[in-house]
Amino acid sequence: MLQTVFNFLVHLGWIGLLLGVSIEALSIPFPASFIILLYGYLLKPSFLEMLLIALAISIIYVLCSFFPYWLSIKFEDKMTKKISKKKMKKVMKWIDKYGDWTITLGRIFGMGYIAFIGGFCKIKPLKYALLTFIGVFPLSFLFVYLGTLGDVKVINKMIQNVSWWLLGAAAAIVLIYWSVKYIRKKYYVEPDQQEG
Repeated sequence: MLQTVFNFLVHLGWIGLLLGVSIEALSIPFPASFIILLYGYLLKPSFLEMLLIALAISIIYVLCSFFPYWLSIKFEDKMTKKISKKKMKKVMKWIDKYGDWTITLGRIFGMGYIAFIGGFCKIKPLKYALLTFIGVFPLSFLFVYLGTLGDVKVINKMIQNVSWWLLGAAAAIVLIYWSVKYIRKKYYVEPDQQEG
């Protein structure tokens, strides 16, 4: 099925590239990075063309990502009811700790739902657009460039391998975090509970 979608997008030309990117920007799970690689491979653009393609991708991505951003603002009450207050508090603390750059980092690490967080946190639209652009543009350029290097299957396999390593590292961090939290909770004694 995915192959059929890819073939359809390639058949559409530039519109297919921008359509593929816009699907991901709407926070729908879709491998836009592979589409960008594929177009880099097919078009073999010059350096200037790669910059222009990355710019077009980034602009479309920013514009389309405003849909989930505004949804999260308009339906904040309904959406936050579906998210536990504890989780929401954690997300807000994370944003407070790392700032608005969380939006850029979320784009770099492929977290499509970061648009919703941008809306929940009431990041101003212009700032949200700029942070999203900063996160998307370099990756778009990189994927177009990688596509020009040759075999798309090899490049896709390389990306999948890196993704597995990143996923493994994230799982290890979560495991360590929960282990430390469990040990502290089980063995830590409050100072006022100690015998004196």
